[in-house]
Amino acid sequence: MIQITDSLFPATQQQEWQNAKMDKTDFLIATACGGVAGLIDVLFVGSPLTSKIGGSMDKAADGLVKNVANLFWKNDKRGVSITGKKAPETLAQCISYLERAFPVNYDARYAKDLLVKQGVLEHMNPSNHHLLSLSHSPDAIGLVCSIIDQFYGYATFVDRGKLIHVVPAKSKDVVPYLQGSDLVSMIACGFINWVGHLISDIVGSSSTRVAGKTGRGAGIPMPFYSLFLMCDFGDFDGKTFAETMIQVFQQGYDLRFAGAMAVPVILNEILVRICWTIRQKFFKKKSWRESIPTSQHADLRMMLIVSTGTLCLIDGVGAAGSAIATGGNVVTFICHLNLVGWARLVMLVLRELAIRYGPYLKTMAENFMRTVVEGFAKTERQLITEFWQRMAYFENQLEQCFREFVQTIEREYFALYAVTDATFDRSLSAQENADASVKLAEMSGVDESKIIRNFDDLDDYFS
Repeated sequence: MIQITDSLFPATQQQEWQNAKMDKTDFLIATACGGVAGLIDVLFVGSPLTSKIGGSMDKAADGLVKNVANLFWKNDKRGVSITGKKAPETLAQCISYLERAFPVNYDARYAKDLLVKQGVLEHMNPSNHHLLSLSHSPDAIGLVCSIIDQFYGYATFVDRGKLIHVVPAKSKDVVPYLQGSDLVSMIACGFINWVGHLISDIVGSSSTRVAGKTGRGAGIPMPFYSLFLMCDFGDFDGKTFAETMIQVFQQGYDLRFAGAMAVPVILNEILVRICWTIRQKFFKKKSWRESIPTSQHADLRMMLIVSTGTLCLIDGVGAAGSAIATGGNVVTFICHLNLVGWARLVMLVLRELAIRYGPYLKTMAENFMRTVVEGFAKTERQLITEFWQRMAYFENQLEQCFREFVQTIEREYFALYAVTDATFDRSLSAQENADASVKLAEMSGVDESKIIRNFDDLDDYFS
């Protein structure tokens, strides 16, 4: 979006934009744009398994995976064991290459792939494991969980509304590490590995997308969809809301379908902005520079709210009609809902509330605190001032302690990493490897009686 600064327009014009209101024509235009987008949503987006636009998005996602796989393959110098002798051609081959090129420890499909107690994640299967694993979420939550999982060898899942860290069965005896020479490069490598693995999972696994199979594969969830898993309450046809949203995901309500749902939402925004610009330029005789649609125009913001609300209203009616036609099925209703459109509507409303009432609420809070403080005696005000000064001092001390703690942990981690690397470094002598292994055992807290320091200890151990 183009930002218009105060230096380009006088303050009076800025004030005019802030106070601009919708008229009848603006309302009709916004309603018409939202109606067109809503009809496209109902007729061409619908639900994941029947969506016409969704089918095109699936093909686009397949093409993306192929292009990315070939791009990485051309620049991958790690050897035939990972890259293969020739470039991947079919979709299954491309997915398989990306899975090998960007492996992660948290890619478990069943509970048996993890060291968990009986009953934990008992309903996890290949159709929902990308949702239950938070590291597969393409958002800030997934990034943080993935970096943590790659550092410590964990796998972060949500089970019955609870966040759990478990250990993958395949890596229970492996010392976790990330590529890179320092903390920053390790995080960068972890980020790239996370992105590459997500791309390998967008269209499903290599075993489900082989030639001849008709399924579209289990993709990855749309951003922040995993938050629904924390809502383990309610009764929707005998299931909690979280369980219902898992069923919705298993119907194909994934990132690819989010792309399909975004089409009418984006179209609605474009139509409203074009109509607003034309009206400002040709009907209200404004200059082109004044007709640039920005968030500074209050009437444009309200038009977007009305048009998006119209889109969501038509979408909700269509979803309700589809649910009634199938006997009032909740999963069918949600599958026909355009969550992208509803999320956009919420964002627009919250932004408008912040613009209109944010400064007012801030002023009210400041006046309230000032009134409360002025009601105290001089001695009490002095005590309050001293209290906040002490709090500021303790906050600075806490920040300094935390910084020192992080530095200490970082030094210990790199020391452990260096010793671990020296233990298995084949370029060093056997004696150097042995000395490093002794130091690694000491740093890891191994009992003194169980550490083998020399050949005599080794003979005693085997005898």
